[in-house]
Amino acid sequence: MTCAVWCLAAIVSVGWTRHGGSSSMIWPANAILAAAALCIRNFNWRLFPPLLLVLSTMVNLGDHRPWVTSVGFATANLVETVLAVLLTRRFSPISGFFEYPGWAFRFAVATVVAVICSAVIAAEALYLSEGRDWLGGAMAWTMAHLPGLLITVPVLLALNPYDTKGSADHDAPSRLVVIGLMALVAGAAIVVYRQSHYPFQFLLLPPLVLATYHLYAKGAALAVAIIAMIGSYFIFTDVGPVMPFHGPDSLRVYIFQLDLATIFFCALPLGAVLTQRDQKALLAERRLRDFRHLADRVGDVLFRVDAFGRWSYLNPASEQLFGVPVEYRLGQHMLESVIPEDRVALSRALAEIVSGSREDLRQIVSICRRDGTIRHVEILAHRLDEDLGYGGLIRDVTDQLTQDEQNRQIAEANEHAANTDELTGLPNRRAFFQTLHACLAQRTSKIAVAIFDLDHFKLVNDRYGHPVGDVVLRRVASTVLASVRDSDMVARIGGEEFAVLITDQNPEQAISLARRLVRAVSSDSIAIPSGPTLHVTISMGIANHQPGEEHAALIERADQALYAAKRGGRNRLMIADATLTSQPADSA
Repeated sequence: MTCAVWCLAAIVSVGWTRHGGSSSMIWPANAILAAAALCIRNFNWRLFPPLLLVLSTMVNLGDHRPWVTSVGFATANLVETVLAVLLTRRFSPISGFFEYPGWAFRFAVATVVAVICSAVIAAEALYLSEGRDWLGGAMAWTMAHLPGLLITVPVLLALNPYDTKGSADHDAPSRLVVIGLMALVAGAAIVVYRQSHYPFQFLLLPPLVLATYHLYAKGAALAVAIIAMIGSYFIFTDVGPVMPFHGPDSLRVYIFQLDLATIFFCALPLGAVLTQRDQKALLAERRLRDFRHLADRVGDVLFRVDAFGRWSYLNPASEQLFGVPVEYRLGQHMLESVIPEDRVALSRALAEIVSGSREDLRQIVSICRRDGTIRHVEILAHRLDEDLGYGGLIRDVTDQLTQDEQNRQIAEANEHAANTDELTGLPNRRAFFQTLHACLAQRTSKIAVAIFDLDHFKLVNDRYGHPVGDVVLRRVASTVLASVRDSDMVARIGGEEFAVLITDQNPEQAISLARRLVRAVSSDSIAIPSGPTLHVTISMGIANHQPGEEHAALIERADQALYAAKRGGRNRLMIADATLTSQPADSA
């Protein structure tokens, strides 16, 4: 079908526009074939070259051309069409013909190269076969074929109803507006070409630009097609602004075609710019729609605040957080819902963002909802462009903070349980040694360790039972704890074995405190429910820390002093010296 259309256009051009035995003055046939090759996705390139050669040769033979001229013209048509298509695809990709202003320029360059190559072949055929002037033949071929490609190919591409690659998704004008624009173009073309006295071609530009503005590339193509038909009619009836030019008829036709190509290629970049504008606006609209779609479904509050601290955007999640509809919150100051205690620090940080001294902030504040409840929120804000304020995200962290506090309390309880003796409530062996290690690591001066256990405690358990033994242990623990300072530590480190960590006391003061503990236990009476009143005693050993001494050596000396107290008769205090020996103190 494409080759049939090409053949029809070629026969019409040869029959109506040929002059002086040279080539035709108007040649749109190759442009029709090139446009088809560019538009048809599965164009048959194997069938096209031989078919074009045969058809072109037959058309020229039918015009009584010699065989050499006919074959030369056929070869020139084939070279021109193939080069135009290949160069256009190479330097001006067909994906989005009218989306880029530079497309028209690159297409024009590709067309000029293709026509020059075909003109060389055609002129050589005319020279060899008919003896015509080589340069004149090349010029005639170029002036006929170049405008045909420059005008017809873009017109056909723009009017192709199956091509949507270059069309922008914009609101198309109504059919009445399209008819009105084309009527305006037709009226201007009639005014310009129905008279031969004045060069009014510039009057074609306003309606052409107007049609391009409303209809983009398709509007420019329709307008040029109407101008071409009206102008051709008047020129071939010897009327028009090109008539005053002296010379052959071909010169007037060439000038007319160049006028059309010029105004068309002035309109195409405008259509491309408008197409890009609409595509970018459409892309921005789609991205904004996608953003709002996501923002409406985000559980956290997305916000934007102007330079004066007033809400300018809030997503629907803000209604659940603040308890106020979005439309009532917009325009209000951001700090209104923040409790007074947190306003100063937040206001200072936000002012730094607005001034540009910082780019972002992350801060936790408390807000008061409309129903009076207090919620804790984390604000993550980032500075926007100059004079546009800042925006970011607000996350409700009340439950998280509550959970964190509960976890902290649980961890503290577990830590306390791990470091506390369940029976007496005193620190256990683990806690005692942790504290002792910490004191030694801090190089705390004046450290003394006293270790004691109950005398003959096994007899108490055997005679009165373990419950009574537990009562005795608790009473001894409370008695010792009441006799030490708050800075001292009393711990149960074994069954009936206890330890006392004494700090910030010189050796004499530590020994005096140890003596008071032994006396306090021995003088205490322990009333047993439904039983007798018991008196128990303790044996104690004490060791003062020596410079550079490790905790194991310190504990060992205190332990040896305890054993010495037991061997010395119990109910007494023994003091360890620096040589890990012991000497008796006054009996308790």
